[in-house]
Amino acid sequence: MVLKEETIEAIAARYIKHGAVLAFGTSHHSEVFLKKIAMRIEEEKMKIKVIPNSHRIASVLHDLKIPTVSLNDVEIDLAFEFVSQVDRDFNFVKKDSMSLVRDKMIAQSAAELIVITEKENFAERINGVIPCEIVPFGYKRTLLQLQKLGEVKLREKGGKEFRTETNNLIADVAVDEIYDLNEIEFQAKEVPGVIETGLFIGYADRIILHNHGMEVKSRMDFEKQEKIPAK
Repeated sequence: MVLKEETIEAIAARYIKHGAVLAFGTSHHSEVFLKKIAMRIEEEKMKIKVIPNSHRIASVLHDLKIPTVSLNDVEIDLAFEFVSQVDRDFNFVKKDSMSLVRDKMIAQSAAELIVITEKENFAERINGVIPCEIVPFGYKRTLLQLQKLGEVKLREKGGKEFRTETNNLIADVAVDEIYDLNEIEFQAKEVPGVIETGLFIGYADRIILHNHGMEVKSRMDFEKQEKIPAK
């Protein structure tokens, strides 16, 4: 995923306001986005605070001299999440994550959550691979039990097991068929050892689709449309 400079500037100008408490999902894309909006924040003398939910984002914030706060002490005004796939019901899947547990805590806590992805990742229905964060203890047994949902692979990086910020593992599950997202979420978490999934059901408030322009979809607008009776 590559965000153009003008897209980043448009997002920052439209949504990031003076005095806001921000949060970003744990991913490489969030780090890049944060670095690029820092210039605007400095130029406009904006006072914002950010909740660091990964070591890498904390490091970026320290380098940029952006104040940090704890989720224990403040409410999140706005969170940004870079996602792998999103559907028309504002459900999404996140694969690029340093901690699905922390990402879901941020998503649940934010007053407004904006998800960003390329236009080709906007789907009628969620499908394909859904990652699960699992504990290292007895992980082979966990992988075996997750096979009830589809083919399972333990994620690796540099020839070694990929570790999350909370020192857990990621199992990528190629779900055979998805009829009910809530049922997939339930079945995955029913397996002992699975502590979180990369399936986010009903958290997004806005969707920003980029690549060949920028398109914004709002949950509020969709809800208004659905309330209008068909003629």
